[in-house]
Amino acid sequence: MKFAAIFVLLANAFSAGMMFLASVFISRYGGKDLFGFFSVVLGVVVIGAKISTLGLDVAIVRFLPEYRFKKLTAISAGMQRFSLLITLGVSCAGAVAFAILLHFVRGYDPFTAMTAALCLPMAAILAVLQSVIRADANVSRAVVGEAIVRPACFATGLLFAYFSVLGELTQPSVAISYLIALVAAVLVVAELVRRGNHIRWQERFAVTKSQIAVWMGHGVNLLLSESATAVINQAPIVLAGLLLSASEAGEMSAVIRLAMLVIFALTAVQSVITPFLSRAMSRENQSELQALVARASGFAMLVALPVCCVFIVLANEFLSLFGEGYESAAPLLQVMLVGYLVYAAAGPASGLLTMTGHHAIARTVVCCAAATMIIGAGAAMQISGLSAGVWVSASVIAVYPILLAFFCKKLLGVDPTILSLRFLLKR
Repeated sequence: MKFAAIFVLLANAFSAGMMFLASVFISRYGGKDLFGFFSVVLGVVVIGAKISTLGLDVAIVRFLPEYRFKKLTAISAGMQRFSLLITLGVSCAGAVAFAILLHFVRGYDPFTAMTAALCLPMAAILAVLQSVIRADANVSRAVVGEAIVRPACFATGLLFAYFSVLGELTQPSVAISYLIALVAAVLVVAELVRRGNHIRWQERFAVTKSQIAVWMGHGVNLLLSESATAVINQAPIVLAGLLLSASEAGEMSAVIRLAMLVIFALTAVQSVITPFLSRAMSRENQSELQALVARASGFAMLVALPVCCVFIVLANEFLSLFGEGYESAAPLLQVMLVGYLVYAAAGPASGLLTMTGHHAIARTVVCCAAATMIIGAGAAMQISGLSAGVWVSASVIAVYPILLAFFCKKLLGVDPTILSLRFLLKR
C-alpha cells in the first residue's frame, strides 16, 4: 500500500503539473476567452462523465472485492460488462445533448461542438475501466491512463498544434487535443485491463434483476454524491462562464486549478484506500479502518500544508504565469486556498462513508453542498461579481467535508480528520 500511495501521489502530481502547464499555455497563447471556453467545456465533461457512469464506477470498487473474496466469478464478470454497456449508452446520449447545446445555444461551430462532446463518452469509459483495475487493489495501474497518459498527450497535442500546424491556438485545436488525449488514455487502460485479465471475458455472464437492483440502488447514491462533488469543484467556473464572461471564467478557472493542488494528495490517497476500506468493512475490523484513514489524513496534510503556504505567499507570481491581468485575482486565490486546506484536513470522510454502507448520508450532505454552491455562488456572482462568488464557493468547500467527518465519527466511531493521527501515536 505504501508503494501504491507514493506512485499514485507522484502520478497525480504529474497530472496536476501537466494540466497546470497546459492551462497556462492556453491562457497565455490563446487568451482569457479561449481559456474560459476550455475551462467550461472541461467542467461539463468532468460532471457529465460522473453522471454517465450512474455511480457504477464506484460501485465496482465497492462490490467486486467482495465478489472475488466469495468466489462469485460469474456475478463479478456480469457486473463489469453491465457497467460498461450502461455507461457507454448513457454517455453517448449525453454527448449528443452536449453537442446540441454547444452548437445551438452557445453558437460554436458543428465541428468544435462535436469534438468537445465526444470527450464525454471517452471520459466516462475511462472512469469505469480504471475502477475495474482499482477493484483488484491494483491502484498503481489504475491511475496510469488518467493521471499520466491523458495530461501528457494533451500537452503534446497543444504544442504540436501551436508550433507545427496552426501557429496559434483555436477552439477546435484545443478540443481535438483533449479528445485525442482521452482516446489515448482509454486505449492504454484497456490494454492494461486485457494484460491483467481484470475483466474475465471467458467467464459466464451472470446477472439477475435483484443484483442489478442492488448495484443501481448503490449506484444512484454514488451517482448523486460523486456528481455533486464534481459540481462543487467545477460549478464556480461554469457559473462564471454563464453569468459573467469567458474572461472572468478564465480567472475563476486559474484560481480553482491552483487551489485544487492543495488536495491532490488527498485525492490520490482516497483512490488508493477505497478497496482496502471495503475489505476492512467486510471483516468488521474498526481498528483497521481507523488506522487506514489516519495514515491517509496524515499523508494528505503532509503535502497540503506546505503547498498551501507556498501558494498563499506567492499568489501573485503563480497567477502571473497565466498571463497579464490575472494578478488581480491573488486575494481570491488566497481565500480559495484556505477553503481547500480545511477540505484536506477533514480527511477521506466521503470515501469512508461510501465504502462502509453509509452512502445515503454522504449523498445527502454532498448534494446539499452542491445545491448551496450553485444557488449561493450564482446569486453572489449576479449581485456582487466574481469576488463574492469566490467567498461563497470557498465557504461551501470548507464546511461540507467537516460535516462528513462529523457523521463518520458519529456513525462509525472513526475519526477521518487530521486529528486522527493521535490514534497512530497510541499504537
